[in-house]
Amino acid sequence: MLSGELLHAMALPEPLSMSISGAIPSGFTIRHTAPEVHLQFTVFDEHGRLHTDLSGSDFRVFDSRSAVVNIRKFTRLDNLPLETAILVDVSDSVQKSVVRERQVVDSFLREVFRPQSDRASISTFSNAIQVWQGPTSDLGALQMALQQVQAHGHVTYLYDSVYRTCLERFSQGRDHDNAQRILILISDGIDTGSLRSLSEAVGAAQRREIQIFAISLHPARGVYEGDQTLMRLADSTGGQFFNAPSDRELPAIFAGMNQQMRMQYSISFQPANQASGFHIVRIEAAGVERLHVRARLGYFVDAQ
Repeated sequence: MLSGELLHAMALPEPLSMSISGAIPSGFTIRHTAPEVHLQFTVFDEHGRLHTDLSGSDFRVFDSRSAVVNIRKFTRLDNLPLETAILVDVSDSVQKSVVRERQVVDSFLREVFRPQSDRASISTFSNAIQVWQGPTSDLGALQMALQQVQAHGHVTYLYDSVYRTCLERFSQGRDHDNAQRILILISDGIDTGSLRSLSEAVGAAQRREIQIFAISLHPARGVYEGDQTLMRLADSTGGQFFNAPSDRELPAIFAGMNQQMRMQYSISFQPANQASGFHIVRIEAAGVERLHVRARLGYFVDAQ
């Protein structure tokens, strides 16, 4: 029987840098001045269909509300390998859903994960993070670890757990790493005691260029408080939120997720304003009606 590596969520690292005032995510900067901003994004039409045949001239980029005149590089990325951290809520609030959560993760591993190119880890959280399997390409090891997952804990440190997973479950370097960084979060979106805030959790993902794909398992009807949190985590990082009230939705969810994660556009540009702090970026499909861009909301520049 596998034994999990227990990481207490209360023992958190100190903030990495200065806070940023206002509604913009606070508490994070990258470790070096960014001479070049790199963004990956996807484009959908009004029916949710992915568009993969656009060119650089089809987009306009706004950096802190100013149009970017010189896009240094535009490419379309196909068949991206995935570096995935799977993070599952096993607190009391989702105790009845743990069996289904395991089934959802198993479906992801069978339908999306590719052992020949991808790496994944499996962790659970309540009042602490428990790592059942570190990053590996071994599908059998991941499936074996998944069978050990069970409910534990009375409180839900969602923001702390997302924050720590972004900082600790992914490789550090990016210069030689072409893998798409993905956090699969399965939760009801309720936090009951984190030391970190939602903005800090979002900022950690943005800082490490991690896209969050969040999945909730509640019934189709009704209003659920945690959905707004899960949407914020996903939308701010270029990922997506899904609800799967039954297993019937999973094939379509994972088919769309797989396509979105592996086929993306990439742009890079040099920011005109390199002042320290968080810079908002907006990408628009120019001259193409009813297309929507899904990308992270900005980037961080270190203090000089």
